[in-house]
Amino acid sequence: MRIIHRYIWKEFLQQFLLCFLGFTALGIGKIFFENNDLFIGYRMPMRLIWTLLLDKIPSLWMDVIPAAALFGIILALGRLLREKEFDVIRVSGVSLVKTTLPIFIGVAIICFGAYWWNDLVVSSANHRFEMEIKRLSNRENLPLLKENVVFRGPQNRYIYLNKVENRLKKISGILVMELGVSGKWPRLITAEYGKVQNGVWILYNGIIHEMDENGVIKTELKFPRMELLMTIDYTVMMGDKSPYEMRAGELLQKIKINKEYGSFNPVYSVYYHQKFADPVISLVLVFLAIPLTMLTGRNSSWLGLVWCFLIIMGYYVLQVVGRTMGCNGVISPFAAAWVPHILIFSVGLFLLVATEQRR
Repeated sequence: MRIIHRYIWKEFLQQFLLCFLGFTALGIGKIFFENNDLFIGYRMPMRLIWTLLLDKIPSLWMDVIPAAALFGIILALGRLLREKEFDVIRVSGVSLVKTTLPIFIGVAIICFGAYWWNDLVVSSANHRFEMEIKRLSNRENLPLLKENVVFRGPQNRYIYLNKVENRLKKISGILVMELGVSGKWPRLITAEYGKVQNGVWILYNGIIHEMDENGVIKTELKFPRMELLMTIDYTVMMGDKSPYEMRAGELLQKIKINKEYGSFNPVYSVYYHQKFADPVISLVLVFLAIPLTMLTGRNSSWLGLVWCFLIIMGYYVLQVVGRTMGCNGVISPFAAAWVPHILIFSVGLFLLVATEQRR
């Protein structure tokens, strides 16, 4: 039986690695496509492009591993079925679970490694990527600015720009909200246009709006020219992490702090539970892929591939919907992270038992 186990594991591992490399290549292409405006529009040097790309690959692999495991099982077992090798292996009466035991064990080990990879490497890589984007957004010569988007600027400012002309280093339709300047309401600065020069924004034909305690504009001061220093404290930026940049321990600490202050932000709880749920999906898919291949893979490999795409799409739809509902407090954070896994595992376990009984 040991020889058979090694043979099945070798067959699965070959298909898994091929699918892993193939999906990684597709994922890199997707990253370039989604960030082409960032990479090309701002004429980034190749070294910086590769740095940003390397920071995105760890999180990409967390999506690639489940897909590679699913496709690897269906392709490997499908070939053994079509060439009657699996029938020869099982002629001695060995159960399906025992025959495919090396796949279960191997994928479980991969899931264990994926958890540490997700917690240690992916979180830090996401943080480095966001830090680099923030540095680009605040660099002196040519900031990484976007049109018709409210974004956070340095020195506790929020900024809206109607038009950005990168080649001319000119911005138009400017709205700046400065917090903590005049009481509880922000001070508003509007300007017709401006220029960016060495970390300084020079605004022209603008108005400074001051508000009273009720939020009503009390004074308006027009200016023909005004300079705003757009520098940034990177030590503050380093401590300002979004949930997907945090490790599990950091998320748990954030949840405890929120509870101590009597507030509850479900976003941190959802991401905390997903730290443990996301690496397990590969093993959950094994329970579904093996019986599905036994039912459909004997006659055609194309049918198995179609099922692969449907399963992967269904899982990611459930994951996105669950995360959105959890972050908005519609369902509990635990349910948001684990319900897709429970559903797929239940269907897979039912098919696995049914396949064993049909033999």
